[in-house]
Amino acid sequence: MQAQIRRHRPLPVKVLRLNKLELDIDNYVLRNDGKSFPVTMVECRLLEMFMQNPDRVLTKGEIYKQVWNHENFDDNNLSVFISRLRSILESTEGSPPYIHTIRGIGYRFSGDGQ
Repeated sequence: MQAQIRRHRPLPVKVLRLNKLELDIDNYVLRNDGKSFPVTMVECRLLEMFMQNPDRVLTKGEIYKQVWNHENFDDNNLSVFISRLRSILESTEGSPPYIHTIRGIGYRFSGDGQ
């Protein structure tokens, strides 16, 4: 009987929260100030990494290794995904920037959008 109950119990949904942002990792959905945006698997991994390390400068190599599981990174590939995330995060007029480029090093994610 206990085994049947365990099998039919819903799995907990993994959600990260940081100020106005909420990332539903299991369903690939980002909620920003109450609005929902679908994200790709790579975008979700990037957001997860950023949200777990707010206000910390992450090198391009660190990001690429964690998200793509490669040592060598493609700067253009990473730039495209960062651009997509920026367009989602800053979709409403007057939205503060969340992702800051640290020239020659990588990116810093500002958890409070400053």
